Amino acid sequence: MLQLITGAPLWVWPLLALLIFLGIKSSKQRQTSVKTAYFLPFLGLITINGIITLPNPSLSWSAFFLVYALLAGAAYHLQKRWVLARDGDQVTLAGEWFTLCILMTQFVINYASKAINAVNPDLYTNPVFLIAFASVIGATSGTFLGRALCIIRG
Repeated sequence: MLQLITGAPLWVWPLLALLIFLGIKSSKQRQTSVKTAYFLPFLGLITINGIITLPNPSLSWSAFFLVYALLAGAAYHLQKRWVLARDGDQVTLAGEWFTLCILMTQFVINYASKAINAVNPDLYTNPVFLIAFASVIGATSGTFLGRALCIIRG
């Protein structure tokens, strides 16, 4: 178990710290530029590298895109409670812990995927694992598209 922590690349820990910082920052009401909404879907797609490396790409990508689209729509409606106001090119967002949960889920699922591949390659190629992993990545990534659409559509 200790090997999971000590065997991680050094860059993982500053990334984790940055994600925690961003998640905590989003727990407070804030104003931001509407232009940042255009980049939110790309934040969610950072984890795409985890999908690219999976075996059985047709299964993995199908699960990813299906759940991505479903959660983008659901998150669009969910975000309405956190998008408080839009004034020109500025948007006021309520503080929420949802962002931290999504960022941590993305981090943990990607980290777990790499660990599973190293420890149990047979599990890593199992269709149930592929669908579950791609679905979690699709769900978390889709929430960023949902937020962006909610901000852009005002």
